[in-house]
Amino acid sequence: MKETESSKPTLKILIKRGLQRKCPQCGRGALYKKWISMNDNCPECGLQYLQNQGDPWAFLLFSDRFFFLPIIAAIYFSTLPGNSIWLYIIFGGIALFYILTMPHRYGFCVALDYFTRIRWGDLAEKRSNI
Repeated sequence: MKETESSKPTLKILIKRGLQRKCPQCGRGALYKKWISMNDNCPECGLQYLQNQGDPWAFLLFSDRFFFLPIIAAIYFSTLPGNSIWLYIIFGGIALFYILTMPHRYGFCVALDYFTRIRWGDLAEKRSNI
């Protein structure tokens, strides 16, 4: 059965699936075997998550830098003295946030990579005769 243009998941659905650490194509398969160990293919539909290792590096770079902006702003505009306990508590909380949300952020990046693949990449070529 051929997929039509309307059967492609929207960007909103892909982002939701990525943040939930699910397969961007079917939304059922898990992205990870364990907390940080990623599957090569979807266990449900067989989609190869990354055509080449390191494909979503640009998305990962931009999404990580977006979250670093509050840290940079806090350092640059800080009114707290350098030895303030609040400074250590805030930066420790931000570091913990980055560590705990890493699988979700990487799932988000895989979903964006899949979006570019179905629009302009290897998965678009398979659908060019629709």
